[in-house]
Amino acid sequence: MVNCTRITPYSEDFVKGLIPVERALFVGFFLIAVITCGIFIELWVYLHKNISCQIIKDKTLMVLGLFPVISIACQLGTTVPRAATLVDLVIAVYTGISLFGFFHLTVAYLGGQNELLDKLQFLETPMSVGPCCCCCLCLPKLKITKKVYTILRVSISQTMILLPVLQFINAVLWADGKYYKEALDVHNPLFYIGILMTISTLTSLYVFNLLMRGSFQIAERTLNLVPKYATIILCMVITTLQPLIMETLTGYNVIPCWSSFYWEGRASEMDHMLKILEMFILMLVARRYYRKPAPVLPMSFENSLQETPYMAE
Repeated sequence: MVNCTRITPYSEDFVKGLIPVERALFVGFFLIAVITCGIFIELWVYLHKNISCQIIKDKTLMVLGLFPVISIACQLGTTVPRAATLVDLVIAVYTGISLFGFFHLTVAYLGGQNELLDKLQFLETPMSVGPCCCCCLCLPKLKITKKVYTILRVSISQTMILLPVLQFINAVLWADGKYYKEALDVHNPLFYIGILMTISTLTSLYVFNLLMRGSFQIAERTLNLVPKYATIILCMVITTLQPLIMETLTGYNVIPCWSSFYWEGRASEMDHMLKILEMFILMLVARRYYRKPAPVLPMSFENSLQETPYMAE
């Protein structure tokens, strides 16, 4: 078995050390990243031709941009191993932006903030939702008033600010060369940064689920909110939990040093490779549900018993 080292190779040394099979694999990942960007461009053209509402158009592009941005960033991270932490910073920044963009996209779908509150005031949203309180069935139901809506919006937007800041601190500590993700313990500040990032992500997802649960009761069939929301959630889970899993596996030598991956940062390299493939799959799923004209919903309804009529696309 190759002895592991903490010295991350330069891009030139890393590329030269690849065996033919690994070179073919890298070319394959590059092509997948290019195809992902191509699908995004095709959706961009479709949206500009078929969506008249500028807000929906802009927010949709902001959300869909998550997949090609991560693909391109990860492709650079696999080619330049020393840029792995900077790549994670870019991913953290745009993931927060995309989640917040989807929040505003949902509001725009339902007619804007005022119309959304008018529709949700008749509904009671259960607070026993994932990922934090799915087992707490005793929690009361929540009515989304203007005050509650403001709290929900702040709780979601904190991810857009906190995750990039924590990831930036992570990059600074990494650049100093004293701390490594592969040696996480209570004396390593990266350990606490990881905890804060996880808490921030879980809080944002829980609050977002509260809002989406109410939105699903209004317009799920016409807007396909569940699959659209699922792609964003899966992307956040991948970007947050997958690196932790990979680092744990390499830390216990489940993924040993081998061939060109002879340094301890191989977990990050493999994580970026997997993300390129995963973003391609999520881009295909998103294309299926976003490449449809957005139906016009009734702007209000009188009570919680009145059903929103289904409108054919």
